[in-house]
Amino acid sequence: MKLSSAPRVTLRAGLRLAARALLHPLFAASTLALLLGANGGCSDSAPPDPGDIPAAATAAPPPASGAAPDEAPQRPREAAGLGRFADLVATLSEPDGEFFSDNLISNETSYLQVAAQLAARPAGGAYLGVGPEQSFTYIALSRPEVAFIVDIRRGNMLEHLYYRALFDEAEGRAHFLALLLGRPYDVAGAPGADAGVDAVIAHAERRPPDERTFAAAFERACRRIEGAFGVRLDAGDRKTMELVARGFLDKQLALRFELNETNGRRYPTLRELLTQADPEGVQRGYLATEEAFRFVQTMQREGRIIPVVGDFAGDRAMPGIAARLRERGLKVSTFYVSNVEQYLLEPRVWEKWVRNVTALPSDDGSLFIRAYLDQGKRHPKQMKGHRTATVLQRIADLKVRYEKAPRSFFAISTDGALDERDPL
Repeated sequence: MKLSSAPRVTLRAGLRLAARALLHPLFAASTLALLLGANGGCSDSAPPDPGDIPAAATAAPPPASGAAPDEAPQRPREAAGLGRFADLVATLSEPDGEFFSDNLISNETSYLQVAAQLAARPAGGAYLGVGPEQSFTYIALSRPEVAFIVDIRRGNMLEHLYYRALFDEAEGRAHFLALLLGRPYDVAGAPGADAGVDAVIAHAERRPPDERTFAAAFERACRRIEGAFGVRLDAGDRKTMELVARGFLDKQLALRFELNETNGRRYPTLRELLTQADPEGVQRGYLATEEAFRFVQTMQREGRIIPVVGDFAGDRAMPGIAARLRERGLKVSTFYVSNVEQYLLEPRVWEKWVRNVTALPSDDGSLFIRAYLDQGKRHPKQMKGHRTATVLQRIADLKVRYEKAPRSFFAISTDGALDERDPL
């Protein structure tokens, strides 16, 4: 990875070093300075006291040229009646956890396999999800009232804070993508509301990535996060967030999911994920239509997509979310768990996972979205040309079928998988 005047390092190695720096203060100064340079990252100035910002204050979006506004737009501080966005992020989050991948983007090519079924369901309720950008598409399809993104990695929470800042600034889909990729944006000829995702990408890529453009956009994002959103970032957070953001700058739409240890598998690029179609050939990603993008953007601007650092079988994040939803009278409509459960099969851990799911307010219509990754045994619903299969299953079935830890994730992801014709 290239950092203006710093040596080239990989994003994976950079995130490891940043995490190590958080744990070892004596290591932090020299390592983070090497990675990011003395002047890299957000300003270290403290954000304004949240009480100084009127709850209903609003401001016009910034110029499409990307010039920094004098003040970041101020947005409603409440998250769908659940409390202040910053308080939810802070009070629900658990300590940072380790995983064996950076997970800047999804690796599930089959993620739209259930898109038509999700889109056909009634809107409302609460969405829970895990991982990076894939949840934006599921949110656009399921149209919940509020969403929580729960991931064991603090880096994932920081990535979602960065995403929120970009959604907040963006005037449209192409502008959003240009901001993400660190490219200057041309307002002239911007694709209209009826444009497809290929036209959006083509317009965002009209001008090459630029270090100064990226740096200015990143600084504006920091100001939004610490100012308008009220989330305080320490030095380690800011450095990690810059490494995440530079992953998109350096790799552009060729960015792929990466394991810490290579395994020879070819994972999809960001371009492939954004342009992916469902089984009927319809592009349904969150940038595929104006309606999908604007729905997610509105939720982001209103603080209704809340990233949390949490273990699915933990004692803080999941129980805390359950309590907040019960207080608000909201039921879980959709829970995208990906393949996380295959890492929860140890009996005592599984018991806590079942406890946490049981505590969530839900009903017979509440659904899991599970992703099975072919590791030598094909899923019955695995589509040709895909190494993953994405299925819908009823949340209520978990305790009935698997109160005790099952032997395999294959059993979990196949038993009770709903057919396309099943009523939802």
